[in-house]
Amino acid sequence: MSIAIAYIREGYTKEQKQLLIQETKKACMEGFGVSMDHSFVSIQEIKDENSDEQTKKMQSLFVYTTFGKTPEGKNLICEGFERACRLALGEDHGRSIVIIKEHGNDNAGSNGYLRPFNPAYAEYLKKQEEMAARNAAKAEELRK
Repeated sequence: MSIAIAYIREGYTKEQKQLLIQETKKACMEGFGVSMDHSFVSIQEIKDENSDEQTKKMQSLFVYTTFGKTPEGKNLICEGFERACRLALGEDHGRSIVIIKEHGNDNAGSNGYLRPFNPAYAEYLKKQEEMAARNAAKAEELRK
């Protein structure tokens, strides 16, 4: 699953925005290997008066997704968003920035119920707790 929000300057046409959404969704689907119904894209338009000069010359994409995405997949999203910006907004669209945030637990819900996206996560948490306990015991020994 991925939820992506593109922040762009106000003033683009409906057609440009729809193309940006379509191409960004395609990039998320390719990069993360998710289906169309598990990739969500929206646009937030920013007025020039609410941006500094540097921000006025860029588009940014914030992607929130489940844990475990590969660097290669993330790079496909970066490349895909740049391509989407060029296609939809023109070659002189400015700078494109992508920030991808993975959530590291299975606390994600859909259609009214909590869904475990990574069945091995409970085992991972158990190992993390064991490691923390060992580290705490070692730290206590060093204090003595």
